[in-house]
Amino acid sequence: MEYRPKEIIGHGSFGIIRKVVAKDGTVNVRKEISYKSMNQKERAQLISEFRILKSLVHPNIVRYLHHEHDVTNQEVHLYMEYCGGGDLSGVIRNLRDKDEFYPEYKVWNVLTQLCLALYTCHNNKAPPALAASILAPSSDAIESPHSFVLHRDIKPENIFLDSSNNYVNVKLGDFGLAKMLDLEHPLATTYVGTPFYMSPEILTDQPSTPASDIWSLGCVMYELCSRYPPFQAKTHLQLANKVREAKFKPLPSIYSATLARTIEACLRIDPNQRPTAATLLRLDIIKICRKEIELKEREMELQKKFLLLREREEELDGVYEKLQSELHGVIEEEVERRLQERQKSINPPPLARKLMNQKLR
Repeated sequence: MEYRPKEIIGHGSFGIIRKVVAKDGTVNVRKEISYKSMNQKERAQLISEFRILKSLVHPNIVRYLHHEHDVTNQEVHLYMEYCGGGDLSGVIRNLRDKDEFYPEYKVWNVLTQLCLALYTCHNNKAPPALAASILAPSSDAIESPHSFVLHRDIKPENIFLDSSNNYVNVKLGDFGLAKMLDLEHPLATTYVGTPFYMSPEILTDQPSTPASDIWSLGCVMYELCSRYPPFQAKTHLQLANKVREAKFKPLPSIYSATLARTIEACLRIDPNQRPTAATLLRLDIIKICRKEIELKEREMELQKKFLLLREREEELDGVYEKLQSELHGVIEEEVERRLQERQKSINPPPLARKLMNQKLR
């Protein structure tokens, strides 16, 4: 597929991120990744990212489209969906600049969508559908996946927004540090991520697990509420000590105790004591948010269908007007032809009159 390149919207360690426009007018994103200076390990990680992106298909995960290999320039072009609402770091920065707080119902909305994305990563399948009654007890039985994905770099900059009709669709993206694991090797030992959002086990050189992503999720949600990360320090050592102690200021008083407890649970020092994405999705308030999201998505789908029907109606109106105009033209021509014939029969030309007179004699 051919794309028309637009402006550069970001830079990475190995290339640039550019907006592109497809022939049908769809706006996408192209990551132009140069592997000239990559070592073998980095190239292997690049291939791993493609494999991971292909496996993750969910409305709350930035969608992978395809990739192209430019052998001449030693580049790989990775095409992804474009999220026009920016990222969560921009939202937090705007709140801080305006000295405002994010409304709690929006916080739960963001948390719900991120839980849906993480469930897909950690269980290698889409979350189960909601029960007919959203307040009905959920089944605790969760089948262990054969493989799963750790994101390992959840932070506001990697959470993208796609706004339409006052509805914010949250999408987890940038899986450049993600790792796909199987049950035989369920722990990731590579030290990666962003320090402000690293879990205690990562900072103490222990393997990362899905619980490490949940810690990062808790850090992001805390920052969305308080506008600052839960753990701040001037040096890496000071930051590591604060994270290992897991001591942070309470959320601003405008937020409910339920939200505070949920975020605190994600920030427990012991990874085994943190909730899983599946556990979070079983919270009544998150099930309610899921139902609201589903209803909003249905409403938007109906709006799309309505717009398509209206466009089709306008097309049919245009066809009808054209046919009506052509029919009027045909009728007018036929009327004119018959009038002319009638006129000829009443007032025949001189030669015809002469012949008629001769026959009468």
